[in-house]
Amino acid sequence: MLSSRIGQSLLRLLSTIVMTLSAVLTFQPGSFAEDQNMSVIARAASGPLACEIRRIGVGDAVQLTGVVSSSATVTGNFRFVLKKSGPSGKSHVNQGNLFALAAGAEVNVSHVTINIQPNDQAVVELFATSSDGIACHATATLALEL
Repeated sequence: MLSSRIGQSLLRLLSTIVMTLSAVLTFQPGSFAEDQNMSVIARAASGPLACEIRRIGVGDAVQLTGVVSSSATVTGNFRFVLKKSGPSGKSHVNQGNLFALAAGAEVNVSHVTINIQPNDQAVVELFATSSDGIACHATATLALEL
């Protein structure tokens, strides 16, 4: 009975550690983007709210990150949409969720990795709307970079 309780406690501890690491890796601060040599491929702002789409990767493997920031404390929701078509196939990604930011903060709200081949066409969009109706919309067209 004692070993069963110890096992359950260890399982809860491991579960807590995994959940914490997942949250930390999902909502990385923006400085991580600069460390990874990400480039901003689209930016939009309205009032205190700003949206960016960042890209890392050269050649056919491309990681895209949606970033929302604000100069004021704000809550709201975002939608990250990617549409790709071409000889390598079709892909449609539609991600969304809530966000909450302190003044001066930014959060990586979405990550997508895709392959881009010659003659593929891809468009990525990030929509963010604060709970008080302020909205920003960033859009980028992707092409193969050699």
